[in-house]
Amino acid sequence: MLRYFYPQKTRNLAFNRGVFLLLLVIVAGLNSCKWGTDLPGKYRLMEGDWRGALLTEGGELPFLFGLTRTGDSTFRFELIDGRDTLRTEEMQVVGDSLIVRFPVFESVLIAGISSGGDSLMGRLVKVKNDEESSIPYVATRGGKYKFAARVSRLPDEVGGIWATTFYKTDGDSQAAIGSFSQTGSAVSGTFRTPYGDYRYLDGIMDGDSLFMSGFDGSGAYLVRACLQEDQSLVGMLFSGSGPGRRFVARNDPSATLPDPLGLTRLKDPGRRPDFQLTDLNGSMVGPQVDGFKGKVIVLQILGSWCPNCLDETALLAQWREEYATRGFEVIGLGFERTAQPEKARDNLRRLAARYGARYPMAVAGRPDSASVHAVLPMLERFMAYPTTLFLDRTGRIRKVHTGFDGPATGMAHSQFVTETRQFIELLLAEPAP
Repeated sequence: MLRYFYPQKTRNLAFNRGVFLLLLVIVAGLNSCKWGTDLPGKYRLMEGDWRGALLTEGGELPFLFGLTRTGDSTFRFELIDGRDTLRTEEMQVVGDSLIVRFPVFESVLIAGISSGGDSLMGRLVKVKNDEESSIPYVATRGGKYKFAARVSRLPDEVGGIWATTFYKTDGDSQAAIGSFSQTGSAVSGTFRTPYGDYRYLDGIMDGDSLFMSGFDGSGAYLVRACLQEDQSLVGMLFSGSGPGRRFVARNDPSATLPDPLGLTRLKDPGRRPDFQLTDLNGSMVGPQVDGFKGKVIVLQILGSWCPNCLDETALLAQWREEYATRGFEVIGLGFERTAQPEKARDNLRRLAARYGARYPMAVAGRPDSASVHAVLPMLERFMAYPTTLFLDRTGRIRKVHTGFDGPATGMAHSQFVTETRQFIELLLAEPAP
């Protein structure tokens, strides 16, 4: 029989009673497995490379991670997400249970440890708007692969740029661009949309079939597609436990998306932001607050729940350190998926710590258009997180950029970094008022 414990110290990982009740449900489902042993899980859990799989409507959504023992009963967890490695030591082995909390997202992996210590069975628990949902998952030690080839012939080639259309269940559609690179059967890349990207996706081309997945601790994506006789790529993209969206893509090196500088507009271009908010340290922040006047300021509309916002935070943190002595500042406006003020602040603190962001952040409201409008009423057609405003030294908004092309987009990200850096240099070169 599998045994679970719920010690007081578990609360340090911010688990609530709802998660504990879910743990009991998992126990009930695992009792028939007869995994129990007299040796505590913290001693029998094995180090090394692991292959996990979320069990979604589209099938197994594989991900890779590593476990390293750091003490007699403590471990470090490393999630391999494309070219990124997410590390956390917020990991406990309690009784026969493995509990892993991710550094930023409100998500937790909970699993029972097998008698041999080489397999896991449990759930990924996620919190949104203070409500929990979960996805079952399994994991086995020794896996360094995501997908195994099933056919014997050489894989078709899908490397390149693909003009893509995603079809929603309500009949609506969304334009996107698939950007893939391929070496042999290995494929990596992502999908870009007008509002952001799906971060790192990788997998294989198995004959004429494409299989890719990505998991960053919260966002979980599975791609299954087939190359047709007319050379179109037709498939499904599954997000978490959702039903998936159909897409059709055609190879098109000249494919483009709407200009991100034209999606969110200004009702009154001459109106300057004048909000005053309290940051995470209790100080007042805003473009018109003493200490900020006369600086080139980037206003970052973000949420700690938004993967593209995390990628942007890493870049803005770097630029803030580089340009701070020249009168450059960033203010993060956090719109959090919680009605609990302290929890919202804690979410932003964890985000700032994860990426070394030493610029001020403030809780600005909930992630809805009304909350954004209350802080920045001059914006029209607010559409996405992140959205980034660039202010000159007079406090006037000079540019509004919707979305963010993260590192997984390759050339699109490099182009954004180059052009934005040049624009910041231009604003910094302008004389102070």
